[in-house]
Amino acid sequence: MIPKLSFLLFCFLVHCQIVENKQTVSPFEQNLYQEWAGFTDADPIHQREMDLSWNKLIQTRDTITAYLKTKDYHPKVKTVVYPFSGIDVLNLFSFFPNCDRYILFGLEDPGFPNKYGELSEKEKSIVKAGIRSLSDHLAGRNYFTYRKMKEETKKKELNGAYPVFVAFLKRMGKEIVDSNEETIQGKGIVYKGFTIHLYDSILKKKESLTYFKIFLIGNEGIEGDGLYEYFSNLGEIGIFTKSAEYLFHGEKRKSFRDLLLKNVSFIVQDDSGFPIRLFPEDSWKRSMYGRYERSWNLSGAVVPEDQPELKTLSQKTNDSILPFPFGYGYLGTKDNRQSAVLVFEKK
Repeated sequence: MIPKLSFLLFCFLVHCQIVENKQTVSPFEQNLYQEWAGFTDADPIHQREMDLSWNKLIQTRDTITAYLKTKDYHPKVKTVVYPFSGIDVLNLFSFFPNCDRYILFGLEDPGFPNKYGELSEKEKSIVKAGIRSLSDHLAGRNYFTYRKMKEETKKKELNGAYPVFVAFLKRMGKEIVDSNEETIQGKGIVYKGFTIHLYDSILKKKESLTYFKIFLIGNEGIEGDGLYEYFSNLGEIGIFTKSAEYLFHGEKRKSFRDLLLKNVSFIVQDDSGFPIRLFPEDSWKRSMYGRYERSWNLSGAVVPEDQPELKTLSQKTNDSILPFPFGYGYLGTKDNRQSAVLVFEKK
């Protein structure tokens, strides 16, 4: 009797696991995701060019993963926020591979729900050309420029970031389980976005990726504005940010910056993220991977704060050159000599 009960219990558990991991998207949607990612033979040009760029991107991911194993690097947070992210999921998952919840925001329209099935073949080709153009753009420098993202995602055929996110996530081996629209109700404004529900067959766990279009003009992060409530309710978080145009330098976005930092315990960034002065040594363990020499005064961007502490930290650490590009250090030298990863961990 006991063996029979054990067998039935085993069958029940297996059945529950299968149901839990069962995809809820339709076969049509699955085929669509495969097409965007360049995993079908129907469009050999798209497939070949996606293969080329993603061979480079996966090499970068593997290089980052191998490099971090040589460091005392142990992010334990389950929720990570990526401000000013664009569509850069590869770096986010490379530095935070074990989170359950990924929350990104940028300036690109969400593009969800997508109406790809209603497009002509010529219009569909424009969508796929935009996806692979952005893929190649990221592979070449390991960050996006706002101009390039706007150029592609503003095209009426692509109509936003959603298809690019899906293609990139599929290329990273993520299974798309479901998608739904997300909104944050602000004062006189609605921040639109979406959540993609994922399953990682290697880690054998469910994940979610949420993206919002959020343009910060400088008065956000005040109680009652929607964003305050949303980000306050996330609990303990990690933050990842790079190539952020120094938008959190100075005091213009102080309220929202303070909101994000209120519950943060682990931060990974380049010098264009949060000023190091916000992380005093008595409260934070501060590490630098790679080398820092200077910040970059970008045309049209916020003027970066002078950060002598970064130079001191770089000299003290005396680390070797990063084996991958990270942040704007690539701009001046076209190599990794001035690429630096900053890791701040709350004590």
